[in-house]
Amino acid sequence: MRILIVPELYRPDDATANGTLNDAVVWVEEWLDIDPDLHVYWLLAPPEVADYDPEYVLADRDRVTLVEAEPFMHGHRHQDAFTESGYSEAQLEALAEVTYDRLGYVDVVIDQLRRGRADLYKWLLALDGHRVGQPWPVDIVANVHDLQLPFKYANTGWRNEFQRETEISESVLSDGMWFKAAIDVEGMREYGHEFMQGSVIDRALDDAVQTGSPIDFSRFDAEYADEPQYLHIAGSIWDKKQVGTVMGIAEMLHDRFGVRTVMTSMSRIPTEYADLPWVETYPQASREEFEAALRMGDLCISATEYETLARTWFEQAGSGQVLIARNQPWIYDAIPRDYELAGTIEELPDLAVWAVEHWDDAVAESKRMLEYAKEIRDPERSGQRTYDDMAERAAAKVEAYDPDGNDETVGETLREVDDSFALDDLNRATAEFTDDGEPILSGECALSEVVFALRRRGYEDTGGPGTPIFEKRE
Repeated sequence: MRILIVPELYRPDDATANGTLNDAVVWVEEWLDIDPDLHVYWLLAPPEVADYDPEYVLADRDRVTLVEAEPFMHGHRHQDAFTESGYSEAQLEALAEVTYDRLGYVDVVIDQLRRGRADLYKWLLALDGHRVGQPWPVDIVANVHDLQLPFKYANTGWRNEFQRETEISESVLSDGMWFKAAIDVEGMREYGHEFMQGSVIDRALDDAVQTGSPIDFSRFDAEYADEPQYLHIAGSIWDKKQVGTVMGIAEMLHDRFGVRTVMTSMSRIPTEYADLPWVETYPQASREEFEAALRMGDLCISATEYETLARTWFEQAGSGQVLIARNQPWIYDAIPRDYELAGTIEELPDLAVWAVEHWDDAVAESKRMLEYAKEIRDPERSGQRTYDDMAERAAAKVEAYDPDGNDETVGETLREVDDSFALDDLNRATAEFTDDGEPILSGECALSEVVFALRRRGYEDTGGPGTPIFEKRE
């Protein structure tokens, strides 16, 4: 099985700061462990453009191929408004070069972009040579992240009802949907019913997969301090994060208890914070600096207006930082409803004081929350659930395949070749059995038909790079 995964990089110049990519890396790692014959194609901006190491996305492995191309509108003004807006010509051509031009192919696409899915579908069908009457060779699954619900984007001027409705309709009409967060499932149901037939929405949601946002908590050492010494403020300095509110709490904790603050951010840290003598700051923080702050910090505060299963605060919690959370709806996708350290934004200062003054109780409550989050965000469970969905889709296409003369030609050719062969070698060998003496793919036959003919006879793609090699397994 061959999978194409397309994450949205909402931080286009800093790939590893995108939770969307971090989720996908965990999935890929799990999938490779589940299926020794799986091959994964990434479609990403080049490493020098998005500032990442290919090893980070596992592209140093034989069964992972990095397809590099600058995304749509990259380098243009307002590029940040288009990180989910579709495919550039360069991306489509790069994808062709790495896959179908080498007789590679794609069984399932996990597509996180909100636009361009129809163009991608058309491109893949054309590259495959799909013929009317044969099964669609590829499923495109909408990987829904941060559905554009009104409470999320109230202050973003270029998002409106049109954006939300087109995202919902394009997702619902895809071959399937994956959801990172339960709050987006319910939001799609609520707002989708406003303009689409309810049965269409409900049927698509019933078949959808909830992936969670997997975190490998074993990577973090959940050791708690005997008493709190550092508050760790991490992540972007966006308005929705209410950093000013959090810094007010930080100042209070320093004045009353001597608790210092360490700040790590992927962006610039305002001078008004950086100049404070009790604050240690790391702007444009590297992963190493962030992880050092994870070990240093004892407390963390989430005052954000909205998130979609946030990652940073839970990495902090997994590192032994007591989490104090604003009780917005999104938070309960990952913490217990009765979490004692969650409250309104007005209650956060009092909760922080309570946590410091009742440190042992706060640690116990944070540990209880963390065990709950580990279950919700378990990488193995998320990996298996997503893999099963893809495998079922690939198997269903073979089941739907209607053998014809092309299938017979492949069958005849298989009697003359070894039990292991590259697709291009098989294609050349078919010339002996076609009416015109030309390889089968030179005529009216799609690449997917050859793949289906092989799979129904017990041959499997071994998952290597470049031109696929098939082996007899049954």
